[in-house]
Amino acid sequence: MKRTCLLPLLCSLAALLLAAACGGGSSGPGSPVRTQAGAAGTSQGVAAGPAQAAPPASAQAPKQAPGIAAAVPEGPRVQRTARIALDVLAGRFDATLNSVIAIVDGAGGYISGSDASADPQSGGLHSGQVTFQVPADRFDQVWTGIRKQGTPQTISISGNDVSQQYVDLQARQRNAEAQRDAMLALMQQAKSVADTIQIENQLGQVTAQIEELKGQIDFLDHSTAFATVSVSIREAAAGAPDQWGLQTAATQALHNLVAVLAFVVLGLGTLAPVLVAGVLLALLGRRVWRRMAARQAARGPLAE
Repeated sequence: MKRTCLLPLLCSLAALLLAAACGGGSSGPGSPVRTQAGAAGTSQGVAAGPAQAAPPASAQAPKQAPGIAAAVPEGPRVQRTARIALDVLAGRFDATLNSVIAIVDGAGGYISGSDASADPQSGGLHSGQVTFQVPADRFDQVWTGIRKQGTPQTISISGNDVSQQYVDLQARQRNAEAQRDAMLALMQQAKSVADTIQIENQLGQVTAQIEELKGQIDFLDHSTAFATVSVSIREAAAGAPDQWGLQTAATQALHNLVAVLAFVVLGLGTLAPVLVAGVLLALLGRRVWRRMAARQAARGPLAE
């Protein structure tokens, strides 16, 4: 009896899945619309004839398959990223950071991360990095304005096109939703507890797959609607520019002096063992010579 009841149920499931697959396969842009429009034009030509006026647009609108416009991407989806390193004068870190934040706020962006510190060894100079999320259509405006707030040291701009991945995820989501609807319809026809449990297990897997696909699509929506701008700000040491080159020459001379002293110290350290050995040998030779001279002097009177 169970096999007899399960056979019609499996046949219904296969028919519903086949219908859902056919519907998902024809969900490409333009194909359902052309089919319905051609069918409508044929029926109007037979019933009304060429003299009858075409029906208003409001009457034809319901015949368009719902969701076709939403399935077509609105354009290339690109994840954009910019990294800018700025040097500012000493004491200008806070003012520059406030100016950068004002530019981002004016474009409708927000701060997604920050890291700032002060170096006591360099006189308390500040440096830090701030990451912003800005609308993609204001990306060029934002990074162009930020680069004017200091002396740019490095500017790196990159993009990652995820249009194909986005379209694939949407197609997979539509197919999974079609399978879910087919299983929901089939559950209403289940006539035993075992059939219901089996359908619920499959329905749970499909539902989890749909939620995962929605999460990936939402992530791509956000990462392409907002661009990432990372700004590094560093204070430079205060002082007038060395127009005559005197400061540079003095610094170079000091470096050369230190290099010569280092070479001398290295040479002395290498020759020190040799010098010590030479001094010891000289002292030992002198002592031996004195003893020999003293013995010779003592032998002289005896020989006479």
